[in-house]
Amino acid sequence: MYRIFAVIQRVALAVGIAVSVYSCNSSDKMSDSGLPVCAVTADLDSLFQRIFPDADGPGGIAIVMHHDTIIYRHAFGVADLQTMVPVTDSTLFNLSSASKIFTSAALLKLCERGMISLDDSLSRFFPEFECDVFDKITIRHILTHSSGLPDLRPRNQAEWNKYKSAHGSVFALGEDYARYGTGTEFMHSFQNMKTAEFVPGTHCDSQDAAYILVAPLIERVTRVDFDDWMSENIFRPAGMREAFYYTYDGGLPATAHAYRPARRDTSPLVFRSDDGKWEEYDLGEVPYFLTRADRGVYGSARDFMQWNRALYSGKIISDSSLAAMNTPYVATEIPMVSFGLGGAVRREPGFPDKSYHMNTNGGYAIVEGSWPQEKLHYIVFANRADWNQRDVTYEIDSIFRAKNFLR
Repeated sequence: MYRIFAVIQRVALAVGIAVSVYSCNSSDKMSDSGLPVCAVTADLDSLFQRIFPDADGPGGIAIVMHHDTIIYRHAFGVADLQTMVPVTDSTLFNLSSASKIFTSAALLKLCERGMISLDDSLSRFFPEFECDVFDKITIRHILTHSSGLPDLRPRNQAEWNKYKSAHGSVFALGEDYARYGTGTEFMHSFQNMKTAEFVPGTHCDSQDAAYILVAPLIERVTRVDFDDWMSENIFRPAGMREAFYYTYDGGLPATAHAYRPARRDTSPLVFRSDDGKWEEYDLGEVPYFLTRADRGVYGSARDFMQWNRALYSGKIISDSSLAAMNTPYVATEIPMVSFGLGGAVRREPGFPDKSYHMNTNGGYAIVEGSWPQEKLHYIVFANRADWNQRDVTYEIDSIFRAKNFLR
């Protein structure tokens, strides 16, 4: 029965893809700028079919929106290798580092309400931590990855023994702490910290440890549970019906499972596909998977595009706050790329600025980018991370340039 069901799913997926591509290519509608709606279809199909080649394997969803009109939408592969349910634009993925865009918007909204300033020191909100360190670190430093806060969460047995001796833990084993710990537990790693890795604001480091502090910061300022506040003030005003933060007691709705190529040394308790090619690689397998403010959002592709509509039409934060979010502040090691507030900004001579995120969380992978000046947005959500996200972003950029979407 399972095999028959899988075959039916693959046939249905193939038919759906064929209909989608045909209807798009045969359309004679024009976009607001006068470009054919599907000018990029063939090139994008070629790109994504190369990185998501298997209709019965893990895959992804890609969407392009131009002037609030969806001009490309194509799903590849399956969301769950046990049920063989295909990926669609309503499939829920972990959004990895793109979760930070919601965090940034939340903090900017609190600034607009006069409840905080981006230049407030962290000592205002966390008086229990070493003031000599936290007095010098601001909210802005967190958003621009320039806080200098090290990631002191234990990574090996010796570090775990030292951590547990200093802080205690609800977990008996370091492996369980890493796999199932939450932000509340991880905050203990900042206790008794005597020094930062560098002077705040002078360098950047994209590790996510500092973002652990954002959820409790928002809770202390608003006196509302972080998840509830984000739902009421960020997701709901944006018209996002499917986005949520995972909590153990709340359970996990049906989502895409994430996978990686199977390894010989993986525990036999981890799910492996029937053909032996893939093993599950998400909650329970990935160290430090569960932190909310930096990479904790689950959402669908259609919901994220709804977010872009709302964000860039002034429904979430003011125009001045949006401009601040997309301003480059701290240079990275990547040429022409700096960190803005909660994301990366690419400023290349001769082309409009691009704001984007690109990262993985276990087997989940995401690239998303926006050129606000051109009202052009794209997303790629995937439940396999065995592809080069940076190369794909460059290829997508090249396609848009070749079709004169970027001027």
